[in-house]
Amino acid sequence: MVFLTAQGGILGPFCWLLGKILNFIYVGLSSVGINNLALCIIIFTLVVKLILLPFNLKQQKGSKINQLIQPELQKVQKKYKNKNDQDSMLKMQQETQEVYRKYGTSMTNGCLITFIQLPIIYALYRVIYNIPAYVPEIKALYEPIAQEIMKVTDYTSTLSTFVDENKVSTAAKAIKTLSKLENVSDNNVIDIISQFSATQWESFKQLFTGNEGLVQAINTYVPQITDLNQFVLGINISEAPGWKISWALIIPISAALFQFLSTKTMQTPQPEMAGGDQTAAQSAAMMKSMTYTMPIMSLFFCITLPAGIGLYWSISALISFIIQLGVNLYYDKIADTDKILEKQMEKAKKKKKKNRKSFMERMMEAAGNADTSNNSSNGMASASLKNYNSSSASNETATYRKGSIASKANIMQQYNNQNSKEE
Repeated sequence: MVFLTAQGGILGPFCWLLGKILNFIYVGLSSVGINNLALCIIIFTLVVKLILLPFNLKQQKGSKINQLIQPELQKVQKKYKNKNDQDSMLKMQQETQEVYRKYGTSMTNGCLITFIQLPIIYALYRVIYNIPAYVPEIKALYEPIAQEIMKVTDYTSTLSTFVDENKVSTAAKAIKTLSKLENVSDNNVIDIISQFSATQWESFKQLFTGNEGLVQAINTYVPQITDLNQFVLGINISEAPGWKISWALIIPISAALFQFLSTKTMQTPQPEMAGGDQTAAQSAAMMKSMTYTMPIMSLFFCITLPAGIGLYWSISALISFIIQLGVNLYYDKIADTDKILEKQMEKAKKKKKKNRKSFMERMMEAAGNADTSNNSSNGMASASLKNYNSSSASNETATYRKGSIASKANIMQQYNNQNSKEE
């Protein structure tokens, strides 16, 4: 179940923790006489960004290290320039992986950190999306209205029709959930009415002009809710800016601008790889595409969704931009890159002594393409190689069918043996 006032499922624990943080901020501000959700969202975003800062710094460090080892990767590319046969391509991949292993990194360095952050980012969005679920004092403002609505005959159909006619898209899922439930609570109704804008509240009240209890509840509590949602220049964070000219457009425009700057500063100048590295080219093309598509997506979402979500999006992108500027300044102007690489090499050596293998190496071994001399499968591999042996010579002088698994395995085995002798 997605709604029922609070997020459940896998994201439930993350939402619960972030909700506690948001509630703590709201109660703290309220205790000094500041009752403003926009300010709560700004502070909340800052706090969560600080929590995620170690993960972000680690991710950026991995990206910078990959940038620093580009000269060595270029040498490998240059060595196999214009050699497109399978054997050369395989050797090039081996030597490329060896460079990454030398520094304890990989082409996908930082991706794991991103995946770790994803649940928190999604949970953060859900909390901002449904604040009454996590801040009891705000929920209390909606409860009297929800209780009066539930006294209305066929209120489910009335709510559904109103949401559909007024295009309250953010309440669409809550309506579907409500229509499927046999026992509805005021929490389910709050999931819907908490998405109403000030203008929509006026239209909704007109439907119940003869219902004094409901009209009185709306007149009493909606003004308090509206005051909570007020931001600078009269912007109401519960309302979507829309496509009309207004001060509210500042939020989606700033979100798109900061998203562009953040993505742009993430990019690092990559030298052209000799031999035309397709992986690097695809990665560069993807980053270039993201530079423009992400801001456009930010602009669209922040125009069509409530300004509160856009405010979170904008502040988050601004903080990311500032952090990225600091990271770039440190690694490009301040840090001793030689010492950084030396430390990485030391860590990689310690990891190698402990015989920790990367995911890619384990996959290659599973496919029979890596050196397996330390386990029982070595005998099976040797037997397989003999099937392709055209003479009784040793593996180093044996000939194999070109392009076969045996020939590729033999190339890798010779490469690993050579590295072992050098060490």
